[in-house]
Amino acid sequence: MEPGRAIIVDALAAADTRPSRLEIYDRDIGVRLLHQDPVSGAEHYLIRYPAGLKTRRHRHTASQTIVVLEGRLAVNGRIVGPGAYCHLAPGEPMVHAPADDEPCTFVSIFDGPVDAEPLDEGF
Repeated sequence: MEPGRAIIVDALAAADTRPSRLEIYDRDIGVRLLHQDPVSGAEHYLIRYPAGLKTRRHRHTASQTIVVLEGRLAVNGRIVGPGAYCHLAPGEPMVHAPADDEPCTFVSIFDGPVDAEPLDEGF
């Protein structure tokens, strides 16, 4: 990589996001694309979950890695806080939502293009 081509986002937890919604959420979440690799299709996002967000159990065709920055996140029945690292294999059923009825901010890294297949009806 050439010098000067690094992607740097200072104060990541406070960075702006835009409203976005997938069918696995009951409302909009905050999303900011940080990086998209044109060769592998890998995508990196800053995600901000609002307090009380409901999510459906789902899976992705790419693996997903989550690093929690602020708040607490419930991931497959376990609650993790700031500094936590979670890796979910491709195709693994998952559910992740903010814990404690508080907002949560995290980085989500997919090793390929993002898709989400809902596995449950309703919230």
